Amino acid sequence: MKTAVVGLQWGDEGKGKIVTYLSRNYDCVVRYSGGSNAGHTVDYGDFKIVHHLLPSADLKKQKMMYIGPGVVVDLDVLTEEIEQIDQLLPHARSLLRISRQAHVVLPIYKMLDEKIDGSRLSAIGTTRRGIGLSYANRALRCGLRLQDLENPSRAKNFIEELAGIWQIKIDAQEILHELLAKYESIQDLLIDSTNAVRNLKDKDLLFEGTQGVLLDVDVGTYPYVTSTNCSSTGIQSGFAYPVKLDQILGVMKAYTTRVGEGPFPTELTGEEGEKLRRLGGEYGATTGRPRRCGWLDLVLLRYVLELSGCTSLILTKADILSGYEKIPVCVAYKIRGRVIDKLDNLEFVDQVEPVYELFDGWKSLQSVEFERFVAKIEKEIGMRFSHISTGPRVDEIIEI
Repeated sequence: MKTAVVGLQWGDEGKGKIVTYLSRNYDCVVRYSGGSNAGHTVDYGDFKIVHHLLPSADLKKQKMMYIGPGVVVDLDVLTEEIEQIDQLLPHARSLLRISRQAHVVLPIYKMLDEKIDGSRLSAIGTTRRGIGLSYANRALRCGLRLQDLENPSRAKNFIEELAGIWQIKIDAQEILHELLAKYESIQDLLIDSTNAVRNLKDKDLLFEGTQGVLLDVDVGTYPYVTSTNCSSTGIQSGFAYPVKLDQILGVMKAYTTRVGEGPFPTELTGEEGEKLRRLGGEYGATTGRPRRCGWLDLVLLRYVLELSGCTSLILTKADILSGYEKIPVCVAYKIRGRVIDKLDNLEFVDQVEPVYELFDGWKSLQSVEFERFVAKIEKEIGMRFSHISTGPRVDEIIEI
């Protein structure tokens, strides 16, 4: 069985919990894209883990984790995470494998990331963690891979070349020294992508998406997107092997959030937005930044479902809306005198006016009002929910 889990909004849909829960039925969880800008918080009940780079496999069930070559690796973040899981669960480290072909996020990338974003006519809201620079330098064929650190002189040449290309003054030897110290602590976990594929291609794999489809570099709200493919389309390149998926599960909140700049048709401002942020604990797992909050947007959801190839849906954070008397849901847009309920692209999404339908609120997820809400959403988008999250812990989820 090969399954992908992707986010259907702007990320932060609760994929970490969902992947952890589903991983019990798989041999290995695979991260195929993104970097340490993609945080997933997993609440086990007796402890919490915030994943930045490590796949969200169920550590209690001793599930394997693999970081593919499509991921860019910040060695500081990675080594801290490995130390964290090993303290919580002895031998958890032994469950991890990392592609030698994955690219390294150099410290200078973060400085350049900040400089570039600050030089734009309007900032796009990058986390400034050097992720975009890592992918850019990979495309420019001057990036540093984990395997390059096996040869220090070769690695130093790469670093000096980068300094020349970007015209910055650095101490290449000092940067190399710091990288090698971290690299040596994880060297035993590295594996060639080819060997990883040989070991995993006949296993049951769960592919963990990062961010959400609306942040995908090709089909998201460009330029307010991340630097890679976070939809199911990124799996083959990020895993470095053709993958035939048996199912694609899309995770969505009962409302919408996004971090950073960019269009957000259903955004709530003032006290209304702050209330939803407070109730949902909507602060970035990696950056701590407050998330922008708004009502569920079915127009964007229809667009994403068509592009992601989802086969079923998973609903999260509906419990956060318990107690609302009425819950607005955007079912269409008004734009240039027309009412539309489907999009071909996101070009004018910053100019639309949402058309809302009011739903009766619910006091609990066992209520008839919530059942009607779920049934209505399924009818509107033409797809069924397979799971509904009922709370923050991994075990708080029901299968439908």
